Amino acid sequence: MPKFHHIKRLCAYLMIIAAMLLSIGTAFAAIKEESGRRVALVIGNSVYKTLPSLPNPANDVEEVASTLRAAGFDVTIGVNVDRIGLEDTVRRFLRSTSNAEAGLIYYSGHGIQVGGQNFLVPVDATLETPYDVETQTMPLDLILNHLKQNSRVQLIFLDACRNNPFNAQKFWMAEKLEPVGATRGLARIDSDLGSLIAFSTEPGQVALDGTGALSPYSESFIKRASEPNKEIRQVLTDVRRDVIAMTNGKQVPWENSSLMDSFYFIPAPPPPSVESMQQVSVPEGAATTKLPIAPPHDETGSALLVTLNQLPKTGKLSFDGKPIEQGAKMPAAALTALSYDSSGVAAGTVGLIGYTVSDPYGQATQGVVAITVSADAGAKLAQLEQEKQVRLADADAYLKTLPRDVSTTIGVGPVKAGLPEVPASAADLTFNVAALPDKGTLRAGDRVIGLGHVLESSDIPLLSYEPQIGTENQPFALTLQAANDDLPPATVTFKPVLDACDTAAAAPLDLQGVTAGKLPNEIEPDIALPACTDAVKAYPEVARFVYQLGRAQLANRDAKTAFATIKKAMDAGHVRAIYELSSLYEFGASVPRDAAKASEIAKGGAAKGDPFALHSYGKALYYGRGTKGDQQLGLRLMLQAADLGHTYAMNELGYIFLNGINVPADPERAIRFYEAGVQRNDIYSLNNLALVYRFGKGAPQDLPKALDLFTRAAEGGQPYAPTNLGRMYRDGIGVAADKAEAVKWLEMGAERGDYWGALDRAVLANEEGSDADSLATAARYFALATAINMPGSGDPKNQAKAALKTLPSAAKKIAEKTFVIELTTQEQKALPKTKSLDDRLVQLAKATWVKRNPRYDLF
Repeated sequence: MPKFHHIKRLCAYLMIIAAMLLSIGTAFAAIKEESGRRVALVIGNSVYKTLPSLPNPANDVEEVASTLRAAGFDVTIGVNVDRIGLEDTVRRFLRSTSNAEAGLIYYSGHGIQVGGQNFLVPVDATLETPYDVETQTMPLDLILNHLKQNSRVQLIFLDACRNNPFNAQKFWMAEKLEPVGATRGLARIDSDLGSLIAFSTEPGQVALDGTGALSPYSESFIKRASEPNKEIRQVLTDVRRDVIAMTNGKQVPWENSSLMDSFYFIPAPPPPSVESMQQVSVPEGAATTKLPIAPPHDETGSALLVTLNQLPKTGKLSFDGKPIEQGAKMPAAALTALSYDSSGVAAGTVGLIGYTVSDPYGQATQGVVAITVSADAGAKLAQLEQEKQVRLADADAYLKTLPRDVSTTIGVGPVKAGLPEVPASAADLTFNVAALPDKGTLRAGDRVIGLGHVLESSDIPLLSYEPQIGTENQPFALTLQAANDDLPPATVTFKPVLDACDTAAAAPLDLQGVTAGKLPNEIEPDIALPACTDAVKAYPEVARFVYQLGRAQLANRDAKTAFATIKKAMDAGHVRAIYELSSLYEFGASVPRDAAKASEIAKGGAAKGDPFALHSYGKALYYGRGTKGDQQLGLRLMLQAADLGHTYAMNELGYIFLNGINVPADPERAIRFYEAGVQRNDIYSLNNLALVYRFGKGAPQDLPKALDLFTRAAEGGQPYAPTNLGRMYRDGIGVAADKAEAVKWLEMGAERGDYWGALDRAVLANEEGSDADSLATAARYFALATAINMPGSGDPKNQAKAALKTLPSAAKKIAEKTFVIELTTQEQKALPKTKSLDDRLVQLAKATWVKRNPRYDLF
């Protein structure tokens, strides 16, 4: 081995060697998939209430979910979900799909095909009557179509092709009564560009449950999807081979792919990280010197293998007291435990160790260690050891100072954890991810971090966490372990929170929202306006906050400003804003009423799958309002809205089928939709179903049931139920006549804006006698009824207005004083001038009613 007495010549030599070795290492570079958000919906239904239970799905999906989380998916999981639970789970998933790189659905459980469509069957489904598919199941196309609009790649896995154990053989599908698929299993699904549809067996055939804890398909999928650096089509080929073998050829998995790019569940990370050229000094004549070699690693924390390709020509290299031979293979950790015996080696001699570090993905990187024998190396080694201890002490102190709690706002993208930089003295240390949030996505810059991954010191300040929607108030722990196991780990707890704007003004069923939302009159403008103004400033790129600011402005009765804000949100891509803008044209709020314009705008929201727009545009099509009528399409769109849990659509469908509007009357079908709304505690469904039992239209009259449903609807805020209830108490129908109860409920209906409640209360007061108080009460409620009478109230002649004229002026004067007390002098002056006492009463009634902030949204 040559001696190098000049450091410049030594460095030049080593650089040549390193360059040669690195050029070899580049040949091992593997394809790395572009990073991006991955979201998955995983549902497993085993324990059915009336249908045969299935032994495996619940077990399947827990394992599948773990596999997908390890592959970087943010997983929304549902196990043994009923129809409402399935609906909630699907909505949470759909909210997470916006701008996803890949969206995946894995369903295991009962499925059914009707009319060429596939439906997921929740655990409370009975499927006993022809009405049950549309109210008890979830159409797969509804989820898939939304996924196609919001993600670049769609992956669908269906382990749901069991025998159909359903009693009914035909089910209503919109306007048709369709038979259950003639073939067994599920129907074929053709994939669009960028999609892959995988069945656990061939379309129309039946999958087997197997004899183990997992189905044959899920067992193989979990195994093969966990194999690193394997493209998805190869994964499915291997799955097919496994399942055929496990089932003796009885089950043959099938898929239909139109993927445009390669997809890897576990893509190859960058090749192992190795210091390409390290220089270490050892003392002359030392029998054993442990070499301070920096360990290699890769970012996923995979087990690495080191192969020693070249050994020093002089001296002896050993591991654990045993000599090392050229070509020896060892774990990466062993590299840091190599020792060198410099006995008999002259000072100034340089020996080279050349090695290759390989990862499980078939990638490799080369490294070189130059060992220089030196007379003063002992002091240098002692200094290095001292520096190492300083680094460890600094790293330990750093870990102890990390913040313990980090609040992360939901639905604004990745939120910086705000962790401080690692001290310069410890900058060469790495940190292992020992525990990771099981919901949401952790990143270091653009890189998604998984359990066991290795973080460089420079990664720590870049860490960000994107919480999963629906995880508010749930703590999630990140535990970092320094590469030196002697140091105690540090845990950072992420606490997902809702922005104040979401808490104050989110919209119900908003598939780009993050929470359940509030009805319009549940919004408190004094809270919502500043909260949403701040949110728009803090997150100008989040269109949801712009839309919710518009809702707050509407609640503040600033329709003109709200129109501009909502239009801005729509232009920025918020889908619900499309419906909101449409409704402003429909009701003539700040813009001229224009049914055609409203319908045209709503069409765009329906195309994007918004449940409110689906209902609104579907209704316009069905009745031909503002657009050319198309009853078939209108019916289908309203059914889609109902599938997503929109109770307005359920009530409209119930009304259509109960009364035979453009279709033959089918009361039983109508009642199913009303009952579906009642299951969701919808106040309109409660009132509508109560009317069915009150008058015996569509079902036998049941007055106790009607009374109970009316009461629940009224207590929930429904505007017409109090009047219906008041009339039952007034007339003694199904309950003992009780005038006081009748007055209470009729006044409640009047206060909510029900014309008939106000009219009936006025008539009741007028019938009480000729005393001043009774007549004044009658005047007040006749005036209120006149003020709130709207087109479609059922009384175009306005009986209240006519009755008001018949009352004595003295009673009207008393009523006037009662109204005036509620208004300020300025509010009184703002009223239009009139010489008519009747007109004055109507104006006062309207002004005082509006001041009390009635629920406009209820009508």
